[in-house]
Amino acid sequence: MPEYELAMITKLLAKEGFASVLRRTAQFIMDKGGVVKKMENLGEQELPYRMRSHHQWNSRGRYFLINFILGADGLKELKHELKTDIDLIRPRVVRVRSCFEPEKKRINTLECWNSYKPPKS
Repeated sequence: MPEYELAMITKLLAKEGFASVLRRTAQFIMDKGGVVKKMENLGEQELPYRMRSHHQWNSRGRYFLINFILGADGLKELKHELKTDIDLIRPRVVRVRSCFEPEKKRINTLECWNSYKPPKS
């Protein structure tokens, strides 16, 4: 199953409201057979521009990142659920990688430089 990252902006709510949004989202992912790997609160920030969501204009919001693993059919239902959640301003889901893809080997620049041999003239 692929790994995804959900970046979402919520309305400014009380502490219980934020907990409720995160709990609902995580519970929905787990009910569809997914796994929540990490949740990260990026804090309250001014939005880059005024955003309209559910017939309200918003200029400030709270940013969250959730990394999770979920199947393709569950992802479609999750996107629909996030779109209809009235506490969310902007939910965005991005595929990070598939679980079957091998980790990419990072190129060490120093190794490449030391292995370079200029052509002989």
